[in-house]
Amino acid sequence: MARFTTKDFASLLDEALTSNGTEEQTAPARPKIPFEILGRRAADRTATVSDPEAAAEYLFAAADHFSIEPELSQLIEPPSVEPFDIAHELRLTGRETPDALDRIRREFAFANHPDRVSEDLRDRAIIRMQIANRMIDDAKERGAKIARIS
Repeated sequence: MARFTTKDFASLLDEALTSNGTEEQTAPARPKIPFEILGRRAADRTATVSDPEAAAEYLFAAADHFSIEPELSQLIEPPSVEPFDIAHELRLTGRETPDALDRIRREFAFANHPDRVSEDLRDRAIIRMQIANRMIDDAKERGAKIARIS
């Protein structure tokens, strides 16, 4: 069965089942590649299209896969590292209980932790987490001082 045949699949299958491996197994012949098509001259590769309709069709087909829109990450402004903006995100009023401050810390870390953001924003996320943690720790210390005084 190493040669090309015009038999249908069923007859080939019947022959294979009845032979039970009595035929000598030979490796199939490798396909031959006409290398002359690979060695085209440089003039053939730089041929121009003389048909304007074909050229227009090619350009419209290429335009379907072309986009000048920037990526979404370029459109979105990275989060601010300004303490005022981070305090606004944390919504600290100074009257939070320690449990509420822990909840605020967890929520902020869930949204801004360096392990949860893309690699290009990781350094910014580290700074944001340091500032937020410092603000929450300061709020806890102030709350503890007020509780001791009272």
